[in-house]
Amino acid sequence: MIALLKSLQQKWNDWCGDREMELEIRKHLTKNGYYGGTAKFKNVRLVAVQRPGWLQVFRFEATARRQAEETDGPEPEAVYDDLHGLVRDDIRHKTTSVRVFRDPAERRELFLRWSEDLIRLRGAQGLIDP
Repeated sequence: MIALLKSLQQKWNDWCGDREMELEIRKHLTKNGYYGGTAKFKNVRLVAVQRPGWLQVFRFEATARRQAEETDGPEPEAVYDDLHGLVRDDIRHKTTSVRVFRDPAERRELFLRWSEDLIRLRGAQGLIDP
């Protein structure tokens, strides 16, 4: 029973909840050398918002497979990267910006710029202080 509850909790933690945002992240990963369609997302959280909620910043982690270069030889070994990302969604202007990093320090730096003058939520822990 406990295993079932832990499994449900993990599914809830990894659930994106916003199909359009998920598709934008996958499209960004595909454009940047990964197989975005098969990426696995973890800890998708709203971390900053500007009142009345038009501008939002989300954090996420993803495991994505790198796209291999085309070769005539055998299929190369699959390489997976653990990525740390941010999504900035501005509903007023209908723009979504996605950035992913291999180094969490780079994500923290971008978060501090993107969340300036925004309300930082509890999900931002770890992004504010190193």
